[in-house]
Amino acid sequence: MNNQHGFSLPETLFALLLFSLSTTALMQYQLALAKGFELQTQQRNALRLAWQRFEGYQAPEWRSELSSRPGPQGCQLHTANVTSPAGREAELTLLVCP
Repeated sequence: MNNQHGFSLPETLFALLLFSLSTTALMQYQLALAKGFELQTQQRNALRLAWQRFEGYQAPEWRSELSSRPGPQGCQLHTANVTSPAGREAELTLLVCP
């Protein structure tokens, strides 16, 4: 009687196929997570730079606008719009009263 040990060629190829598909799916998932974190970082930076725009800071390579208009009861309504080089946008509004 011949006792075989180990796996057959079809079993090995099937296991290799499953492993490669799983690895590819995990790599795509990791890339999607990295892209999401990068977008979140850009959005956070855009909000920070919009706040700094109120203080007079103009970030290089970022487009920003600062506008003012009259607000309620003699106050001023300041708005800062900031756009990152990658296109992320942020808008902050600040109400300044005397």
